[in-house]
Amino acid sequence: MEPAIDDAYLVRRAREGYLDAYQVLVERHGPRAYRVALRLLGNREDAEDVTQDALLAAWQALPTFRAESSFATWLYRIVTTRALNKSTRTARTETLNAMPEPADPAHGPAEQAEQDLIAAAVTEAIDALPTAQRLALILHQFEGLSYSEIAEITGSTVAAVRSHLYRARRTLATTLQDWR
Repeated sequence: MEPAIDDAYLVRRAREGYLDAYQVLVERHGPRAYRVALRLLGNREDAEDVTQDALLAAWQALPTFRAESSFATWLYRIVTTRALNKSTRTARTETLNAMPEPADPAHGPAEQAEQDLIAAAVTEAIDALPTAQRLALILHQFEGLSYSEIAEITGSTVAAVRSHLYRARRTLATTLQDWR
């Protein structure tokens, strides 16, 4: 099995003008960038626009990328900034469960309907969180990023990220207590 090419090498090659190196970075990190945008915006079209815009912006800014963080962290910072900017400029037009669970054939229609209601309630509760809490929750719980990665992406501190996550979880627990 061939070892994976690391992002730092791909970034160096892309800076030298090799589009195929940047394409590998896009294929590697684009889907996750899209998921982050989708969870922040709740609208597929807006998430696609933001992701495409962020990937283009990253390509254009690649010569200024100082590699103080990973390429992925840098890209997610661009995506989250653009998604948050877009969400403040436009009203959410569609609420959706960004990662819907597939229907379980073992569940009957009543159980599936209840699961759908729970998923809608969770999505609505997450959407209602203050931006900093929602962003920290999405990046940690759904994307699996560490506190330090989230702090770097959001331009805050690890302590602030912990605080946002604590408050988000507390708010969700209170809001969703009837669904337990």
